[in-house]
Amino acid sequence: MLVGNIFAVFSNVYSSSEGLYPIFQENSLQQDLDAIYKYRDEKKYDVAIERLSDLIIESKRLNEYDYTFHGYNMLSVIYHEINDTVPSLAYAKSALEFAKLSKNDTLISWGYNNLAASLSTNPNTRKQALEYYKNSLEIQQELNSGVFLDAALNIAELYGKEENFVMMYPYLKKATESYDHSFNYHNDPLIYLNISWGDYYKALDIKAKALEYYAEAFKLIERDNMTPLALEFYERYAAYLNENNYSDKAFNVQQQYLKHYKIREKTLEKETVKLALARAETEELRRQRNEAEMQQQLLDQDLRRKKIQFILLGSILALLSLFLAYLFYSEKLRLGLINNLKRNNKNLLKAKNLAEKSERAKSKFFSTLSHEMRTPLYGVTGIISLLEKRSEFDAFKEEIGSLKFSADHLLDIINDLLDLSKLEDESFSLINKRFNIQLLAEDLVSSFDQNSLKSSECTLVCEIDSSVPEFVIGDARRVSQVLLNILGNAIKFTPKGKIVLRMRGEELEENKFKIYFEVQDDGIGIPRELQESIFDEFSQLEELQKTEAVSESKGTGLGLPIVKKLLQKMDSQITLKSSVGKGSTFLFDINFEKDLNPNSQQERTTKPSSLGISNLKGLRCLIVDDNKINRLVTKRVLENLGVITFEAQNGEEALERAKKHYFDFILMDINMPGMNGYETTQAIRIFDKLIPIIALTAAEATFIKKAAQHSGMNDIVTKPYNVDDLSSVISKHVQIRNLITSC
Repeated sequence: MLVGNIFAVFSNVYSSSEGLYPIFQENSLQQDLDAIYKYRDEKKYDVAIERLSDLIIESKRLNEYDYTFHGYNMLSVIYHEINDTVPSLAYAKSALEFAKLSKNDTLISWGYNNLAASLSTNPNTRKQALEYYKNSLEIQQELNSGVFLDAALNIAELYGKEENFVMMYPYLKKATESYDHSFNYHNDPLIYLNISWGDYYKALDIKAKALEYYAEAFKLIERDNMTPLALEFYERYAAYLNENNYSDKAFNVQQQYLKHYKIREKTLEKETVKLALARAETEELRRQRNEAEMQQQLLDQDLRRKKIQFILLGSILALLSLFLAYLFYSEKLRLGLINNLKRNNKNLLKAKNLAEKSERAKSKFFSTLSHEMRTPLYGVTGIISLLEKRSEFDAFKEEIGSLKFSADHLLDIINDLLDLSKLEDESFSLINKRFNIQLLAEDLVSSFDQNSLKSSECTLVCEIDSSVPEFVIGDARRVSQVLLNILGNAIKFTPKGKIVLRMRGEELEENKFKIYFEVQDDGIGIPRELQESIFDEFSQLEELQKTEAVSESKGTGLGLPIVKKLLQKMDSQITLKSSVGKGSTFLFDINFEKDLNPNSQQERTTKPSSLGISNLKGLRCLIVDDNKINRLVTKRVLENLGVITFEAQNGEEALERAKKHYFDFILMDINMPGMNGYETTQAIRIFDKLIPIIALTAAEATFIKKAAQHSGMNDIVTKPYNVDDLSSVISKHVQIRNLITSC
C-alpha cells in the first residue's frame, strides 16, 4: 500500500472539494496544474501525461521549480498507479531534487515522503525509505501547519511490513491524532488509517478490532471509488474474511476487486494512454539527451579554455619564478624590518609605560606637595591675619603687608600646580550651572585693585556687546579662571597703556550660544618665534622680562598652560596675535547652553546665608588637629568670632571629649596619626548623629569630598580659608542642626 505517493500529493495541495490551491499564486502554470489534477481524478491519464510534459518544460524555462516538482511528482504517482515502479521511482527522485531547488520546506517534505513511498515497495530499500520518511516527518513537525502527518502513517506501515509492531504503534497513534475530522480532505487519510489499524490488530490477533477497521476502510474505498487502493487491499481483506468464516463478505469483496481490476485494465488498454506514456518517456529521454549534449558542449568549451589556460599558465610560471626570487629577497628584507619594528615597538611600549608612570608620579607629587605646603602656609597666613588686627603691630604694617603678599603669592603657585595636576586627570569634569556672564566679566575687571596694578601704569576696561546674553549655562568658575590668568598675564607685560576685555555673542542652533572673548593690551608684545612656547608648562619669557618696565614678578609659567588646557576641556582653542612693541591680543570662544528660563532673577554673588545666625558668639567648638600651630591659628580665628574653643590633638582624644562634653560643632582635620578624621567622624556618629562636623584640611576638596560624605562629615573647608567663608559654613550647619532638634 503506497500511502505517501498518493496521499501527500492531494491532501496537502487541495484545501477543499472545490479544487483550490491557496499555496500558489494564480498564473498560467497554476491553471495547467489545476487541469492536470482534474484529468488525473477522471482517469484521463493520456491527457494528464501530455499536459505534465508541457508543465515540466515551461516551469524549467521559467525557473519555477515548485511547479517542476509537482510535474515530476504527478508522473511518479501515475506510473505507480499503473504498477510501473521503475519510472515511478526515477520521477520521485527528480521531484525531490526540484523541491530542494525551490527551497520550499513543504515541498521538500512531500518529496522525501513520496520518494520513500516508492522505495518502500522493495525490501532492499526499506531502510533508506524509513530514513526519508523520518526526514519528511521532522520537517512537517517543524512547520506545525496543522496538516495530517502522512509521513508518520507511512512510517507505521513500514514498521508493520517489518513486523515491528512495537515501533508501529506510536507512529500510527501520532498520525491518528493529527487527523482533523472537520477538514474536507480530497484523498481521505482515514481510509489508510483504518487499513493500518486493521493490520496492527490483525498482527496482535485481535480479530474483532481488525475486522471492524477493515470494514470501515472497505466502505470508504467504495465511497471514493479508489481503484488503485482497492486492487492493493481487497485481495488480502477477502482472504482474512475467509480465514474467519465470513465467506459471504469475502465473496462480495472479491467481486468488488474484479470490478476495479476491469476498470484499470480498460484504462490501460486505451491506445492513447499507451501513446501518452511512451511520449512522456520519450520526452523525458529527449530532455535528458539535450541536457547531456549541453553538458558535452560545456565540457568542450571547458577543454578549449583549459588549453588557453595551459599556455597562459606556462607564461605565468616563468614570471612566477622571477617573482618568487624577488619575493624571497623581499621577504628576507621584510623580516629584518619586522624584527627592527618589534624591537622599536618594545622600546616604545617601555617608554610609554615609563611616561605613564612618570605622569602618575607627577600628579601624585603635585597633590602631595600642595597638601604639605598648604599645612605650614595655613599657620603663616593665619598668624599674619592675627597680627594685622593687633594694634601693637601697627608700626610693622608695611612689613606684615609684604609678608602677607608673599604668602598669598606662594598660595597662588600651589593652586596653579594643583590645577595643572587636576586638568591632566581623566576624572576632571566641568560643573555647568546658570550664571550671569556679564556680571562675572565686570566683577573680574573690577577685582584687579591697586595692589595688582601698582607696578604698571595701565587701565583695565570691559566692553560687552549687546549680543551677549545676560544669563547662560556653563562652568562659571572655570571661565573666571581663564579670564583671570589672561588678564593677569596682560597686566604683567603691560607697563603702561590700556587692557581691554571684549565680548560678543552669536546664537547657534539646538539651544546653544557662542560667546567670543578678546583680551587686547598695549604691552611690549611677544616675538613670533616665542608665541607658541608661552603655552608650555613652566615656560617664562625671560628675554622680555629683562625689560625694566615689566613687572618683577615672574610667576611659575603655569597661567597660560592652565588656560590652554581648560579651554581644551571646553572644546575650544586659544589663539594669539602679537607684535613686539605693539601689544598682544588673545582670542577664544566658548559654547554655552541657552538659559531656557530668562525670567528668573539672579542677584550679584553674595556670601552664603547664615540661616538666621547673626554671629557665632557663645558657640562651643572642638578643634581636632595634630598640628599645634594649626590649632593655635584656628583657635585665635574662632575666638575673634566669639566662639568658645576646645582642643584635641588626635582622633582618640577627640572621641573621648565628644562623649563627655557638649559642643555646637567640630572642626576636624583629615590626616592625623592613629585615628584619622574619617574614622573619628564615623565613631562620633555612632552616638551623635546631628552634631555638625566640618573637615578643615589642606588637601584639595575634590579629592576628599566623597570620602568625607561617606564618613558622615557635613562639609569641607580648605586651608588656607577665608574667615567669612568659614563663618558662613559653620552658621549654616549649626542652624540646620537647631532646626532639626526643635522639631
